[in-house]
Amino acid sequence: MRKESLQVITREIEKVIEKNLRIELLKEREAQLRKELALVQKRLAGLSVAPAVRRKVPEGKPRLKPGSASSMIVEVMKRTRRPMTVKELTRILLRKGYKSRREQPSKTVDAALRHNPKIFKRVAPNTFTLIR
Repeated sequence: MRKESLQVITREIEKVIEKNLRIELLKEREAQLRKELALVQKRLAGLSVAPAVRRKVPEGKPRLKPGSASSMIVEVMKRTRRPMTVKELTRILLRKGYKSRREQPSKTVDAALRHNPKIFKRVAPNTFTLIR
């Protein structure tokens, strides 16, 4: 009986020792992985780019680039002082020397009118007037 109980106790001790060894190995692996993680985070921090800063648009009048379709449309509309159609504006701009990158310059004029609601107001189908 003693021999059998001694064997059972020995097996139990072996299991505990084996379990403790596994725990130690896992703790060592955890420490190693934490070091690697810290290194990766440090590298990532070095690579990260500052967030893009959005420019604040002034509340007043929108600014137009000189020579752009919008600025030329404003000049023409100031002179005529009346609502004009997209076709009329396109014809006048082309006579003044405006060159569009598009195959159909009327689409550029139309887009400039529609995308600047603070400057141009639609008063009829394809007809716009100057707000300011």
